[in-house]
Amino acid sequence: MLSIDFDLAEQYARFPKVKAEDVQKIVAWVHDQPHMPNLSEPEVLLFYFACKCSTEVTKQVIDKNLTCHTHIEELFSNLNVQSPEIQRAINVSSLAPLPTLTPEGYRVFMSNLRDLDASSFNFPDMLKVYLVFLDIFIRRDGLQKGYVVIIDQTGFTLGHLSRMNVMVLKKAFYYFQEALPIQLKGVHFINVVPFLDKILALCSPFIKKELFDILHFHNKLEDLFQYVPLDMLPKDYGGSEVEIKQLHERSRRMMISKHQEIIEYKKLYRIDENLRPGKPKKVSDLFGTEGNFRKLEID
Repeated sequence: MLSIDFDLAEQYARFPKVKAEDVQKIVAWVHDQPHMPNLSEPEVLLFYFACKCSTEVTKQVIDKNLTCHTHIEELFSNLNVQSPEIQRAINVSSLAPLPTLTPEGYRVFMSNLRDLDASSFNFPDMLKVYLVFLDIFIRRDGLQKGYVVIIDQTGFTLGHLSRMNVMVLKKAFYYFQEALPIQLKGVHFINVVPFLDKILALCSPFIKKELFDILHFHNKLEDLFQYVPLDMLPKDYGGSEVEIKQLHERSRRMMISKHQEIIEYKKLYRIDENLRPGKPKKVSDLFGTEGNFRKLEID
């Protein structure tokens, strides 16, 4: 499993309304499930806090998260961060958690394209990198009141859009909305492309109202500042923090340092469907038949 790099007692002290005994009851429940791996108390705490301290919702999200890790091969297989494919994906776009929190106490992730060549853009591999990095990062960062994502669309073209597989999008949005162990507070697009309508047409069938309500599209960078203050941003966006390429390099080094842990994590962090009480789940139970989805056509 991935190591936990935060102090458990410190997390409970920061958020006294979160009761250790409630988390420990869910840990015991997880350990009683024959089809689940034995998650640790800090891992369960991340889910419990993200689920607003609801025991039943936490159990459901843990099961969905593990089920996704088991069945969504496009996003959770071949997680060798030293492989040429994953190295290429790491270098295509930035992974940049900003060092300071918003005034509300939210952690901010920022991303932009580093390699503008559409032929380098492998959408499933890029998502795979984002998600494994998030799993690493939250186990280091501990509990946060919420997360905000900033996506800079500079350099994104119709060539990039044409490489986005519809079935992968459906699976990714399911995971984002049903199984993430974080509270997502906002997703902000800056330097918005003129073909935004095509992107929304592609994604909208898979987006629930709750997510749609926190999507924001900014034609001017200044419009972002009411959500994320300017001084929090990297220097190349006019802020006070180091440039985004330096923040990305920190993330890249973090992933490489966890290489062996990620390999073991992939083996262990999954459901054993043969032991699931009741009927085992298949990928078609979650997402239907892949052949029902037409290939994206760009006018």
